[in-house]
Amino acid sequence: MSTGYPLLIFKTLCFTLFITIGAARVNLLPFNIDQLIGSSSDELTAIIHWHNLGPLVAPFIIINASSLLLVQIAWLSKIIVCVTAVLVSHGLFNRYLETTPVNTVNPVKLIVRVLCYARKHKYPENRSALTYWEEEAPSRLDLGKDKYGGPFTEEEVEDVKTALRLFPLVFIFGLLGAIYGLYAVSMSAKVYGCFEGREAWTIAYIFLLIFMLLILRQSYFRKYIPSMLKRIGMGLILIVLVNSLYTGLAIIGNYQFGEMFHCLTVFDKFKSLPKPQKWMYFDEVIQAIVWYINNVVAVEFILAQCPKSMRGTMIGLWFCLRVLRSDLNYIIFLPFLQYMSSDFSLGRGFYFLLTLSVLSFLLLLLFIFLAKRYKLRVREVEIPISRIAEDHIIRYIEQDEEHRINYSFSSSDNEEV
Repeated sequence: MSTGYPLLIFKTLCFTLFITIGAARVNLLPFNIDQLIGSSSDELTAIIHWHNLGPLVAPFIIINASSLLLVQIAWLSKIIVCVTAVLVSHGLFNRYLETTPVNTVNPVKLIVRVLCYARKHKYPENRSALTYWEEEAPSRLDLGKDKYGGPFTEEEVEDVKTALRLFPLVFIFGLLGAIYGLYAVSMSAKVYGCFEGREAWTIAYIFLLIFMLLILRQSYFRKYIPSMLKRIGMGLILIVLVNSLYTGLAIIGNYQFGEMFHCLTVFDKFKSLPKPQKWMYFDEVIQAIVWYINNVVAVEFILAQCPKSMRGTMIGLWFCLRVLRSDLNYIIFLPFLQYMSSDFSLGRGFYFLLTLSVLSFLLLLLFIFLAKRYKLRVREVEIPISRIAEDHIIRYIEQDEEHRINYSFSSSDNEEV
């Protein structure tokens, strides 16, 4: 009992810390974007890149720490610096920050209300006469707009339509890490008899830092950078190719299951540990590219397309899927580890990698289908000619009605006299 309470308190504090960190990360980036009203796309891209440089540099310092004491000092220094920066910036620059609440309506509640209205109504009610000029018939969701007699504004309905188009893409972004990853949850390289490969991690971090800093100067080679959806598609194609490569390595015996299954090494029976092979460095570079696609490009696309009132919800959904990527990978990994015999034909590692290859290929096909059908949300300040004409006609009718009433009153007074 004496050891149970401290452990319970420690786990409770850790759980509270994880929730706090998640809430801060989910709300920090949308808050930073809200401060850049009227900024260019290059500045928004730079903010997203700098937002990811912090979480990238901190693990790099901890991984290369030579002792546990240095790791603890690094963690303590990060906490002190972050808390100090927040307090100082809040005290000095609070009056310059945009802190007006964005969400006047719960985004989830708005989506549910619009969908329920579309389910119950098949035809427009109290439709404006000017809407008959439109060539295309309104969809079920469009019936909720006020110009078709619905209870929602046109902006609210368009926000819901954009969110519904984004949901499947956000799920695909969250699954990127699950269909490619060499280490399952709660299992380190030592469990498989492998080295931890800190040299490979160092190379991956340096490669990723240089790559992100080059992207920050994209104004010099803008014409060579594809669109965000194309970059994400290229990342999915890379995952499919690498998973197929690993499947081929499993067939020829260079990627066995068990103690060597996850580290791409050649086992030496005369030594207690396997020797790292060059595949480990290759794999870390691929993981760096996948990390960039999932953490930077995907988030940039979500923030560019997501309605302002739903940014926190979308980023929260993406962050939740990102945290669960190891668990999803473990769900795929567990049946082959526990329920398939080790002396199975071609080895059970081959079938696990084949499953990852098939899943990544199906996910790529689904992404291509959704990307081709996706309609980009372009926010332009347009002159609402139909609305102006409708308001003018309504004012004319009201003035005419008021004139008729005044004329009738004046004529009745003249008759009494």
